[in-house]
Amino acid sequence: MPQRHFLFLQGLPGPALRRVARQLELRGHATSRINFNGGDWADWRFAGTPYRGTVQRFAGWLVDEARAIGATDIVLLGERRPLHIQAIAAAQQLGLDVHVFEEGYLRPNSVTIERWRKGRPWQAPQSLDECADRARGLPTVETPIENRFTRRWREAVRYWAFATALWPFYPGYRSHRVQSAWHEMLAWLGRYCRRPAEQRDSAAARAALGDAPFFLFPLQLDGDAQLVHRSPFASMEAAAALVFASFAAHAPSDMHLLVKRHPFDPDPRRWRRRLARLADQHDIAARVHYVEFADLDALLARCRGVITVNSTVGGLALRQGRPVHAVGQALYAMPGLASCGSPDPFWTAPAAVDPQNYAVFAAALWQDCLVNAGFHGKDALARLESEAAQRMSEE
Repeated sequence: MPQRHFLFLQGLPGPALRRVARQLELRGHATSRINFNGGDWADWRFAGTPYRGTVQRFAGWLVDEARAIGATDIVLLGERRPLHIQAIAAAQQLGLDVHVFEEGYLRPNSVTIERWRKGRPWQAPQSLDECADRARGLPTVETPIENRFTRRWREAVRYWAFATALWPFYPGYRSHRVQSAWHEMLAWLGRYCRRPAEQRDSAAARAALGDAPFFLFPLQLDGDAQLVHRSPFASMEAAAALVFASFAAHAPSDMHLLVKRHPFDPDPRRWRRRLARLADQHDIAARVHYVEFADLDALLARCRGVITVNSTVGGLALRQGRPVHAVGQALYAMPGLASCGSPDPFWTAPAAVDPQNYAVFAAALWQDCLVNAGFHGKDALARLESEAAQRMSEE
């Protein structure tokens, strides 16, 4: 008899969760998959159980399905997708564990796997003392992980091609994404065509900045769960408005602000124009610089600090000893590590970072919910399937 039965829901486009399921089966567990569209079906090599109903009816349907197959665990990526909110409600009703995958809280070498016991959310540490208790003195050893954007893009195109072609077979499915797949594809095509001009504009912005002191402000993706559900902002533009207003009112007159586009943003909002208008409104256009392309590590090494909603760039900055302020709900926003709340004092008195504090924080996350792996690379996937299966199998 199987030890446990893992029921898989949606993940990122590609084979990652299917390969994790294969490893669980090799360890003596049973696995099943629910498909919500043609892309899910194709990613699972044309196997799995289809769900063709609406979001509102999914929890009840899943309770019956989980009981019928004897499921003990549910596996998903992104706990805030509407279908997955319903799935977590079903898990709580049945007392099932939920394994929540995310792209790693600590970039670039990790994948997050939160264990929600009986469907109850995993609780992040709230203080450095709690981090030290969870870390239990264990050292953090990371192997560099290479994720390939071309592979990610190719897997996404394949996924949405099948989802679009087979939509009549899944009439109740509605994507959780802010923009439609076709809208994003067109935006990516536009970004590809603009790439030479953006590289020139980014080089010009870096030259205009010169050796002036600056804070780094990394943009995040509209619709990202970290922005939508763990911050007070309805959009990244709303967050930028607050940051620009605070910078204009409280930053020293010789200080500059460098804004960097998110690498996975196809830029349908055309950030360069929007940010230029926002800077003009606050009379700081000469001190605000926007780049689409730049070496992030080099920027972190030079900047006076990082201001962010709750981006994983904050973790990278802390790792390098740079001060960080979060205007959203960030895991690392705790006394002794990063500041939060109003950004006004940050521009003149960014708090220094003790490298040991970051090491304790990181060790706690590695112990609790991180695996040294990735979703989009040959070696990254090989590590993911083995390490994820090992962690998920633990009692």
